[in-house]
Amino acid sequence: MKRFILLRYKLFLVLLAFWFLLQLNVRLETVVAGVLISLAVTLATFNVLYDRYGYRYHSVKGRRIFLYVLLLFVQIYKASIMFVHNLLTDQYEPMVFDLELDVEDPVLIGIISNSITLTPGTITIETDMKRHRIKVLTLAKVGTSQEELERPIREKFEKLLKERGEKV
Repeated sequence: MKRFILLRYKLFLVLLAFWFLLQLNVRLETVVAGVLISLAVTLATFNVLYDRYGYRYHSVKGRRIFLYVLLLFVQIYKASIMFVHNLLTDQYEPMVFDLELDVEDPVLIGIISNSITLTPGTITIETDMKRHRIKVLTLAKVGTSQEELERPIREKFEKLLKERGEKV
């Protein structure tokens, strides 16, 4: 029972910290909403992420996820500034491209897909778990190659989640 509560407690704190990082304020309504949403997600993920014996998903190490979340927040804030610049200069147009990922784990594909959507100026339109493909909408300069559009996603998101030297 103690382990069961400890697992829920850790997940709750991680979700709450993530909430505050996204909100960047500590007003009463933000704190209450964060606590309620984190609690609801924690309770809803029982038997999905973890059960009474522990976590069910062991594909990515905790250290790697921690580094990934830090990188994601840096990319979100960096992309926000670039997005405003791109809109003001009016040299960019919306482009859609398909990205075939080098990961097979559906959870990792989902994490990468959601990370793309969290980054300003990019949206995941469709995720195909069976073919390991993501359709992405982004702002880019006219004539930008697909390889140039894929590179930031591969280098920043996919590369960090993959184990070195092996296919996940």
